[in-house]
Amino acid sequence: MNKTLYLTFLTIAVLFYSCSSSKLYIDEEKRYDAGSLSQAQLDSLHHYLKQNDRVKLKDTLIIKYDFNNDACWNDLNGQNPEFINNVRWAFQKNIIDKSAKRLMVSIYQYKEQGKNFSDVKSSGLEIETDAGLLRRMLFREITTCGSSAIVLPDGKYLLVKSDPQFSALLLSAKDVNAKILHHLVKTPE
Repeated sequence: MNKTLYLTFLTIAVLFYSCSSSKLYIDEEKRYDAGSLSQAQLDSLHHYLKQNDRVKLKDTLIIKYDFNNDACWNDLNGQNPEFINNVRWAFQKNIIDKSAKRLMVSIYQYKEQGKNFSDVKSSGLEIETDAGLLRRMLFREITTCGSSAIVLPDGKYLLVKSDPQFSALLLSAKDVNAKILHHLVKTPE
């Protein structure tokens, strides 16, 4: 990994831990949640995502979702434009690289409707604006630094809360299935 890319990811990691909100998830156990969509919900989700011209719909879906008024990236707003562009480039390149290796996975980036996004997240990335379906269906809880969802072909899904680096892309199929099983059957505390 080159030095610029390493520094960019390090900066993002520092931002992740410096974000302050009551909905910031750092604890690994609480950071994940799982559920299952009905066939009708899954069909609606597929129909909705087919409207996205940037990504071809495949078996498994990974969706990064950012919320309006999130302050996670605001510390970067004062950085010089070259640095911000390097952060955007590293983020987008990571998605492109992961997508090329996962032939049966569609990777999407969406944001909630609104106008209060960091300069880093508001331009230069391939982020679509959600008309509200994703927010209602998967991303009901507003989290600092956004969340990600991995939706399997059978409708089971894993949520990764407070996911600024899109770490959902790092999980293997085995990890995803294990986390879904663990979080679907865990007993309330």
